Amino acid sequence: MRFNLSRSFSISLLLGVSASLLLSFSASAASTWNDKPTWATDSGNSAPQHRRPANQVRDNISNANITPFSPGSSNFALDLGQVFLMGDLASKYEDSIGAQMHYTYGVSDMFGFDASLGHSSHSEGKYSMTTLLTGLRTNLSWYDKVIPYFIVGLGFYKPSYEITPTSSVGATLFGLHAGPGVDLQLTRELFFGAALSFHDVFGATRMTEVGPKDIGGTYTTFLLHAGVTF
Repeated sequence: MRFNLSRSFSISLLLGVSASLLLSFSASAASTWNDKPTWATDSGNSAPQHRRPANQVRDNISNANITPFSPGSSNFALDLGQVFLMGDLASKYEDSIGAQMHYTYGVSDMFGFDASLGHSSHSEGKYSMTTLLTGLRTNLSWYDKVIPYFIVGLGFYKPSYEITPTSSVGATLFGLHAGPGVDLQLTRELFFGAALSFHDVFGATRMTEVGPKDIGGTYTTFLLHAGVTF
């Protein structure tokens, strides 16, 4: 694994911006969560509990707060959008469409555990990237049924480069990712949104039949997603 000055600076900048955003929104979140709309906590049944059947009361107790990204919720989404290569990657390969499977577990009103598995292929397969990412999701606020958020995390990146028509080189590398997003609740179980993420893959050098090959780099994704909460 190798680092250079520009890579170290980009990592420091990424972490610094992420920390600043989280702290600034956390400072104003206390009053925001108290003003959550009724769809975020209401079970949708206004009848007094003592008038409901016992099994319905139990169901409402367990499901009352299960809405997209609420505490205890499991949220699964399919993401599809554009992958924008940066730096040396952009000079050698074309941008392309990428996709990923996305899971978020709501830990609290404000925080969630985020994980995804993604893939993209560029320039007719001359370059491809497979990712397995984890991170911390922070719900920044609630606006009616809109939830802006920010994700910062770590992950494993597996780039693959075509060296000749019959050979390729790749490696499993470590990296950082961060970026904002927004979700819109369509129903109590369905949501739709978009996210912009910056990825910094730590570089490495691998020997090939034509000489040493530097792998790694940076890229940005803009993905739309649709998901379900259960």
